[in-house]
Amino acid sequence: MHGAGLIFFRVYKKEILSLAYLFFVGSAFGAIWIFYDNHGKHDNHGTLAGTAGKDLAFEENHQIVEMVIAETANPVAAGDIREEAWQTYAVRVEAIVQNHPQISIVIDDLGVVKGRTHEVIKLDAPLTLSFLPYAPDLQNITQFARVSGHELMVHLPMEPKGNKDPGPHALLTGVADEKILQDLAFNLSQFDGYVGINNHMGSAFTEYSRGLDLILDEVQNRGLLVLDSRTSQYSLLAKMATERDIPNLTRDVFLDNEQDVDYILGQLDKLEKMALRRGSAIAIGHPYGETIEALSRWLPTLKQKGIVVVPLSHLIKSKYHKIQVAQERRQSGGQASSVH
Repeated sequence: MHGAGLIFFRVYKKEILSLAYLFFVGSAFGAIWIFYDNHGKHDNHGTLAGTAGKDLAFEENHQIVEMVIAETANPVAAGDIREEAWQTYAVRVEAIVQNHPQISIVIDDLGVVKGRTHEVIKLDAPLTLSFLPYAPDLQNITQFARVSGHELMVHLPMEPKGNKDPGPHALLTGVADEKILQDLAFNLSQFDGYVGINNHMGSAFTEYSRGLDLILDEVQNRGLLVLDSRTSQYSLLAKMATERDIPNLTRDVFLDNEQDVDYILGQLDKLEKMALRRGSAIAIGHPYGETIEALSRWLPTLKQKGIVVVPLSHLIKSKYHKIQVAQERRQSGGQASSVH
């Protein structure tokens, strides 16, 4: 048998070696394909595989601009705001919350990892949920989020500094205006019922006044609000929105620069103190397991503290109501002094 096998090998040596080569090459390509499929493509659940862990898809480092206070100059008066999309799609809240410190929790990067997105939607509070426009099945999942009592935003991908990837159809510097407008149109057309936009990454693009001019024209035409995520201390987004009389706010705290439950609870404590001191505060978090766990523990404690969670649009309304009252007081004071 051994001799027969040797003779067979000698006769068919070339064919046997060719088959062995093809098997080796095929195995190598198969391994590469499995790795790529598990790390860079959509899996059969409609998520970006490899993003369910700590390194969520395309996330930018937020450490450099921690704890930026949400203040803007010369905001538009409440009487000048028309009934626009941000008001039409705003989640309604009870008027009684005006007497309590108010917090808005914005969760970014939603839709890409479906399981985590559903966990966020199930949290028992009127959150503001910002969905990445390149996520799959957005119409269904955003409708589910709205029915569950949450407010919607478009998490608009923008160019960061460094080599992080903001994802497809990101708004970029150094490209033609037409390209920016095409990508903006795509991003704003992926689902409906949203009140506004905030930037995904964007530490470079939010410093680019020409590009912001283009997108804010469209934001204003659509009647949307703006949240400056403030990924750059030099961001022009809130400032330019204010100059155009576009309702806007700026985030105060990033919750989960560290994906650690105790750290996130500490950030929530900072947020509480800010809200107690100023009357309101805005936090941005992400669909990490640790963030969901921390919020699950923290949300039930707010009632006894006299703090309420409200959608972002409610803080916009409160902001412009206070401005209107202040303007009316100044006007009445001026009239009174002119009488004397």
